[in-house]
Amino acid sequence: MFRHAPYGNALAREGLEAALACGAMGAKASLLYINEGVWQLLEPQDSSAIDCKNQAAMASALPLYDIDEIWVDEASLQQRNLTATDINAGKIIDSSRVQALFATSKNILSF
Repeated sequence: MFRHAPYGNALAREGLEAALACGAMGAKASLLYINEGVWQLLEPQDSSAIDCKNQAAMASALPLYDIDEIWVDEASLQQRNLTATDINAGKIIDSSRVQALFATSKNILSF
């Protein structure tokens, strides 16, 4: 679960690295972008001014690691005046589906 903005701390990068590591080890991983985490999916991103790796570029590697279940909380998008055309990945789901994901997940890592 990605809850934080893409820059300003290491949480987003560490979350992506954890997801990629799970994929590399053959573990099934699904990603949920919620709250400020939806900003990680915004296109375009230019992180060169703050000398950080581009989160969108890192996220583009997810399919190579068989991570194709990427969910985006609809309410989080709406609260930030974002739409499906503003983000570069993920299937938008409503709050009842978000709750179902939490209920059926074996482990939840929050970044």
